[in-house]
Amino acid sequence: MFNNVIKKRQKKIRKKIEKQHENRLTVYKSNKHIYAQLYNFNGTNIITSASTLDKSFKEEIIKQDKQLNKTEKASLVGNILAEKIKAKNIKQVVFDRSGFKFHGRIKAIADSIKKNGIIC
Repeated sequence: MFNNVIKKRQKKIRKKIEKQHENRLTVYKSNKHIYAQLYNFNGTNIITSASTLDKSFKEEIIKQDKQLNKTEKASLVGNILAEKIKAKNIKQVVFDRSGFKFHGRIKAIADSIKKNGIIC
């Protein structure tokens, strides 16, 4: 039941995004991890990605030397992804929340990317 609601919402969102012809930043979250990928405008190739499983993420956690909650981890993933996007000289992306509500971890990623100067 819940999964059907997300699928319907996802289709509606994806249809609006495809009309814009911009690079698409998709987000997926599980109970433990969060993943973010930047696709090119037609959705065939992944330009860059970041997740809580990446080596660069784990290095940042070690630098901070404290326990982070899921929302703080999502914000850190957004910062890492924003650095990778800047390295590719991309200024603007379209944020695809993949059917999830714009709240909590999803919002934390979007806010950290906006804070780093990427327009979404």
